[in-house]
Amino acid sequence: MTQYENPIKSAALAETVAMTGLTHRQQQILELMQQGKINKEIASDLDISLGTVKQHLVAIFKRLKVQNRTMAVARLAEFKDQSGFDAVFAQETLIARRPAIVLSIKIDSQLPQTAMKLFHTCMAEMAFDGHALFISREHGDGDLIFGLKRSSTQDIRTAIQVAERVFYTMKSYVLEQFKEVNPKEILTGALVAGLISVSQNRFGGWSGETVGSHLLTWAHKLRANASASCLIFDSQVISVMQAFDLTVPSSRSNLVLFSELNALNRWDIANDLPLVGRYKELESIRGLLAEKYRVLLLEGESGMGKSRLCREAARLAVKEGWKIFYIHVLPSGIFDSEDYQYLEHLDVVFSDMKCTKKSLLVIDDAHHLTAESKELLTSFLNSLPEGNQAIVCGRKPQRYTINETLHSFYKLLSLDRLDEASIISLIKKSSGKASADIVERARGVPLFAKELLQSTDENPVSLALMITIASRIDKFKVDWKLLYCVASYNDPISLERLSSLIQDDLSYIKAAIENAEALGILAFRAGVVSFRHPLVKTIISSLFRPNLTTNVISRYS
Repeated sequence: MTQYENPIKSAALAETVAMTGLTHRQQQILELMQQGKINKEIASDLDISLGTVKQHLVAIFKRLKVQNRTMAVARLAEFKDQSGFDAVFAQETLIARRPAIVLSIKIDSQLPQTAMKLFHTCMAEMAFDGHALFISREHGDGDLIFGLKRSSTQDIRTAIQVAERVFYTMKSYVLEQFKEVNPKEILTGALVAGLISVSQNRFGGWSGETVGSHLLTWAHKLRANASASCLIFDSQVISVMQAFDLTVPSSRSNLVLFSELNALNRWDIANDLPLVGRYKELESIRGLLAEKYRVLLLEGESGMGKSRLCREAARLAVKEGWKIFYIHVLPSGIFDSEDYQYLEHLDVVFSDMKCTKKSLLVIDDAHHLTAESKELLTSFLNSLPEGNQAIVCGRKPQRYTINETLHSFYKLLSLDRLDEASIISLIKKSSGKASADIVERARGVPLFAKELLQSTDENPVSLALMITIASRIDKFKVDWKLLYCVASYNDPISLERLSSLIQDDLSYIKAAIENAEALGILAFRAGVVSFRHPLVKTIISSLFRPNLTTNVISRYS
C-alpha cells in the first residue's frame, strides 16, 4: 500500500464520487487535489509522469462538467447524500447489525481444571447443536451468541434450554466427583438480547471475521449482579419472550434458578393476545376435539398466530379432560417440552400417548423437524391410536405422506392474514386504541400489530420484529447486500444503479430481485426497485446504516 492509499480515506472518496463514473486512478488524483497538492506533487506520489496527470485532469473536468480544480472539488458536494454506498457495497461481507441473544455463563472458579474442561466442552457442544457462536474468554467463563449464524424466532427458547442443560451436566459431574461442593451454586449466568455488530455474509449469517463486543459487555456486567445458581434476564430478553410465547420470569429481580428454567417452557402462558378474526379456524379446532377428524395440519407465515391457536386448542382440550402432549421443535431438531427434559426423539412421547385413552398431541414449529423425525411423526399419524388427536403446526408449505385411506381423517388449515376490521379489533382489545399507521404497517399480521403497539420514537421497531424479519430472510437466502442497498435510498432505485453499486451484472441483479419479489420483500415496477412493505424497509435500514467507521472491515476484541 502506497502512502496515499489509506483505506478509510479511500473509502470516503469512493463514497462521494461513486456516481461520477471516475476511474480508480482519477479518484486517486482527485483525493490528492482535495489535499491541495499541485500537479508535480501528484505525479511524484503516484509515480506517474506530469503529462499523465494533466491528461487525467482533463478527463476529470470533463466527467464532472467543471472548468478548474476548485470547481472539481466543490462538485463532489452534490453527491454527499450517497455517502458510504459504493465503498460499502463493493465488499462481499458487510459490517452490519444483527439481532442476537447472548447467554453468558460463569462457573465457580474454585473448581478444579477437570471441571473447567468439562464446562468448556459442554458449551462448545451446545453451540454446535444450537447454531450458536461460542466465545471462551477464560477458565470457566463463556458466552454463546444465538442469531449470528442464522436468525430464528426460537433462539431465545434454545438459549434457555441450553442454559438448563449446561447446569444439569455440571451438577451431575460435581455430585459425582466433589461431595463437599453444593452443585446448585456452581453457575452464574445472564441472558440478554439486542443488536450486535458483525461482519455479515451476503446471504445471511456471520462471515467469521468480526463480532462487536457491546452486547457481550452488557451480559458480563449483568451477570456480575446475579446470585450464584441463578440466571438473570434483561428487559430486552423479557420483551422477546413475551413476543414469542414464552413464560416470563415472575421474580421482581428477573432472576430464575437454573434448576427452575424448565418452568419457562410452559405452553399455557398468561400474556396471550385476545383471539380475534380466527373464528373459522376455531371451529376447525372444535371439530378436531369432537373427533370429526383425527389430525389438523395448521400452516401459515411467521407471526400469523399459529401457536396462539395451538394453545387455544390445548386449553379447550384440558377443559374436556384431555391429556396434553405439547412439543416445540427447535431449529437444531431437538424438542422443547415442559413435561420432557432433554427430549431428542419423539418415540417416547408416542409411546406415552398410546397408554393414554384421551390425549391431544401438539407439534409446534414442525418446519424445524429433521427428515428422520418427520418420517417418524408421519408414521405415527398414519397409525394414530383411537382416542388420540393431533395438531401439527408450522410454516407453509408443510407436506406429510398421508396414507390415501386416511385422507378423510386429516384437515389442512392455512392461516391467511387478518382483515383490517380484525386487526383493529385486536389492537383495541390489547391497548384500547388503534391508530391508522399501526393498522397499515401491521398488514394483517397479528405479531406485527402486537409489537408495533410497543413502538416509541426512540425505538420504532421492536427486537422481536427484527428477529422475525431477519429469520425469514435468512431462511430463504435472500441477498442481504441487495436489500441493504435498496433500503439505503429514500426513493425507489433503478436497476442500473443497483448493478453499479453491488458490482454485479444485470442478469444476476434481475434474478436476485425476482427471488426477493417472489417472497414478497421487494417490488420491481417501471425499472425501479422498492420494498413492498414499509415496515420491512424500516427494519432493514435500522440493521444497516452506511457509515465510514462501521463499514471498513476490522476485527473487534
